[in-house]
Amino acid sequence: MFRAYTDPKPVSRQAFTTDGGKKIDLDSLPGPRALLVNFWTTWCTPCREEMPSLDRLQGRVSSDQLLILPLVRDGKGLSEAERFYRTHEITNLPVAADRFGKISHDHRIGALPQTLFVDQQGLVKGVLIGGVDWESRPVLELLNRCLNVTVDQETSG
Repeated sequence: MFRAYTDPKPVSRQAFTTDGGKKIDLDSLPGPRALLVNFWTTWCTPCREEMPSLDRLQGRVSSDQLLILPLVRDGKGLSEAERFYRTHEITNLPVAADRFGKISHDHRIGALPQTLFVDQQGLVKGVLIGGVDWESRPVLELLNRCLNVTVDQETSG
């Protein structure tokens, strides 16, 4: 379910942690480009099910146009996410964590998965709650309508 925000606010200024241990602020990512911030855990079945289509979507869209940033919220941290990526051949997405839950807290993220839609100006336009097929026509149309991101739909379902 997508919930559009009538009064978009800036994305959190909190830092996330990369697989190299580097801390990066969401608002310091190079742009302008749209951003999907996906909150997930390795033990969440809908999270696990949507990750391959999220990975394929990033493979189909230039990261200059759209950056997909999955932020794992596991207590086990990045090592479990890295293992999941290897096992499921996730190759187009960065490994990153909302280690202390600060970004999740700033955006009131509850049930997982949830994905923030952030426009090219850094404003959160809405949130998608629940797992989806990121290559489905309705989701691709939502990306276009909400973030002005166009994905070739010929190979999508």
